[in-house]
Amino acid sequence: MKNISIIIPTYNFSDTTEKAISAAINQTIRPSELIIIDSSEDNSISNLVASFNDDISIIYLKVKRLFPGEARNKGIALAKGEWIAFLDSKTVPVQDWLECNFKNLEKYKADVIFGRTQYLADSAFQKSLRACAYGLQAIETTPGSLIKKSDLLKIEGFQEGVRSGEDVRWRNAIKTSDLLVCPDVIPEKITLTYNELPNRLLPTLKRFFVYQLHGAMVNIQNTTKNIMLSFFFIFLTILIPKWNAIVGSQASLLYVPNITKIYISFLAVSVALIFLLKRDLIIRYTNSILSFSAGILVIGVCFFIAFYWNEVIAGWVEDSVWYIPHVTKIYVCTCLAGSIIYRGIYFPLKNGFNYSELFPFWWIKVGFLGLLLDLVKAPGYILGAIFKLFSK
Repeated sequence: MKNISIIIPTYNFSDTTEKAISAAINQTIRPSELIIIDSSEDNSISNLVASFNDDISIIYLKVKRLFPGEARNKGIALAKGEWIAFLDSKTVPVQDWLECNFKNLEKYKADVIFGRTQYLADSAFQKSLRACAYGLQAIETTPGSLIKKSDLLKIEGFQEGVRSGEDVRWRNAIKTSDLLVCPDVIPEKITLTYNELPNRLLPTLKRFFVYQLHGAMVNIQNTTKNIMLSFFFIFLTILIPKWNAIVGSQASLLYVPNITKIYISFLAVSVALIFLLKRDLIIRYTNSILSFSAGILVIGVCFFIAFYWNEVIAGWVEDSVWYIPHVTKIYVCTCLAGSIIYRGIYFPLKNGFNYSELFPFWWIKVGFLGLLLDLVKAPGYILGAIFKLFSK
């Protein structure tokens, strides 16, 4: 028995928590203790823990509602083991999970190994969700990770107050530290599975919306956040000058005098405040801004060309060879189609699916689901990009 503490945060998931505890106890390399941080609204987890009769110590802590990162921090503070391993209430390890991790740590002379979790699906909806958002292959996760406690304490703990994204931030902090991480290609076999994907559309959209809003407060996915913010400002720049024409007469409650001047003044003041409060902004982000701006410039130019094509190039002469009916709608639909193709074809093929599964028609369903997920996540991306400008 190695001196290992396994930390499992849980919230109202007694069935899956039982599977996770049983799998942890029955490892080929047995841990010395399990630490259960329970935020449940009832006593189901407490009763479950009491039903286990094993020589492995189970430390149970009942707490108020905590997000996963906060619960893990509580578990780390309680852990007595030399090694810390993470699971969660919906992640079930295979029997030799810890054994494989220790072998790979020794083989690659590494300090930490992250989890490799495969997402499972039973229903048709779950399979579509897996195809557009997770893929068939195992992906890097915080559940399943193994690290010495002494090394773990060198890294800042999990960010608290957020429901999602704190695990990605924690792994990024380790990757940028002096600790050596096992290569992403290992372990070669699947060591953890997740079989609790949502099974209905509306709860799924709500879940992704809420998770991305919380993820906005975490310094991750910055490229995606910047892209979404750029599209948002392009949209505002097109909408604002036409706003009063859209709402109608000055008698309308929605009519805003000098709205374009107000918008431009707002942008100018915002930029000034950012540079005043964050004087090191240029130094910290010069390289990323230059490379990122080139891509956004291309997107913006394409949008404005499409928007003003018939006015500038064709002069609104419908008989002109250059006149393109509904050019703006065509451009917007092309952008949406690009998202559908990415989520419905490129992403699934890149992550383990094959052509025969996607074609001739399934990719369309997968792509539209992926588009809906991207749309509901957009507010979180935009807020995250704004928060990043004022972050340390």
